[in-house]
Amino acid sequence: MPGFLQGMLNGHDYQRVNGILSESGVQVQHMLPVVFIAQKAFWRPAMPCHQINLSIAPCDCGYCSRVVLMDYTGKMLMALSVKFASLTTAAVAVAAALSGCNSTESAVEQGMSNLQTNAAIESRLISDYELIKTVSSQIDQSNIYDERMQPRNYKQACLLPFMVADSENSALYWDGNCSKGRAVGLGRVVRTVGDKKVSEHLVEIDPKVKDTLVSYLRFDTGRSESEIGYSIISLKDGRLNGYSATLGYNDQDWLNGNYEFSYRFEDTPNFVSYTRIVDMLSGEYSSIIAYPNYSHDLLNASDNVLSSIYRTYRLLEGRTMIGISYIWLKDGQLVIKDNASGQDRLASNHPQELEDFVQDIQNKVTSRVDTVTDEIDRGFAKVEQYALARCKRPVAFFKGDEVNQVCDYLFNLNAAYEQLIEAKEMRSHQIDSFRQNQEQRLQEINRHLRGLNHIKLSSPKGK
Repeated sequence: MPGFLQGMLNGHDYQRVNGILSESGVQVQHMLPVVFIAQKAFWRPAMPCHQINLSIAPCDCGYCSRVVLMDYTGKMLMALSVKFASLTTAAVAVAAALSGCNSTESAVEQGMSNLQTNAAIESRLISDYELIKTVSSQIDQSNIYDERMQPRNYKQACLLPFMVADSENSALYWDGNCSKGRAVGLGRVVRTVGDKKVSEHLVEIDPKVKDTLVSYLRFDTGRSESEIGYSIISLKDGRLNGYSATLGYNDQDWLNGNYEFSYRFEDTPNFVSYTRIVDMLSGEYSSIIAYPNYSHDLLNASDNVLSSIYRTYRLLEGRTMIGISYIWLKDGQLVIKDNASGQDRLASNHPQELEDFVQDIQNKVTSRVDTVTDEIDRGFAKVEQYALARCKRPVAFFKGDEVNQVCDYLFNLNAAYEQLIEAKEMRSHQIDSFRQNQEQRLQEINRHLRGLNHIKLSSPKGK
């Protein structure tokens, strides 16, 4: 996770939180910051219930809440100290953390219908989400400028907003300009941990617009993931503002034959993202509405001729499926899976309420994602502007920075597109072969049926 807005966590606590988030399957987005502090306090592990002990005490510039997470045997799993701007905010976090553990009862044991089961679960998740949003949106201005992230290639002060250290050995490099102790203009940012490059960014800072950062390109070195578009984040009256509209893909996944693009719109103040992930080969696409603590995941496979699945729906807490999942098959059947019991069965009918529910998810994602295209064009324009100005003779900040992902982005994307064209040709041959095999099977069945027509069925003698 890049270090945007993690100033309320010191490096050691951040590593512990990030580790447990990873173990619990929580997917961390790069523009959703302090929410992960609150999210950990609200995290509800599977049964048997874990114990969460919290306390509030005055500390420097606010109130500190110490969260101790223990398993059901009393063994301490994590201790985390979190600073809040006010006693009210801290109290809200404690109240949320003490709200209980997940139930593992199946829908049958609870005597609830499938739709009622998911509705009850989501009601609890929404309640947690509202508390998370309340806590996480309140940020002190002093937390968005981190003196530890003074660019190493500048002797004079040149801090960037929202570039906060996420570990004790984090560092930052910046090739833009500086004015009055602040970074200004369009420039490339390189973040390192332990002198190893972890990410690159193309950002812009307008000195006339206070406490605001605009991002056009982000490349995660470890995961080979990139996002291009327009993301703006700012602090106004102690609260986060902004949004993010991006196109993303994973370069390594494409090399491995997984050709997916993700179109994402992130509502930063409300900590909600709307994402469409498109498989460029099969035509399958997922529509995802993600909150800090849970998500709706709707897959449409209707255009994938090699799949028997038409559509699926999952409710997830982190990466764990909860409640009731649904699988629509192309033969018209509907499979219902109870994730608590692990049992699945065929539905006797297709409730219209369910159809309306998944269509509403589809419509919400579509309405947000449809606005992303223009913002993606803004990102490409800024990358081209930077490339013309800086990429004829790119300068490496340090040994290990010889590969400049911002300068190479357009070239790499074109190369990826050529790979996709070749893969589509191979896919076309696979589909032709599949259809030929299906035709041969149908002809074989017809031959058997014609043979049966020549057989005279008569009663055995003596009957």
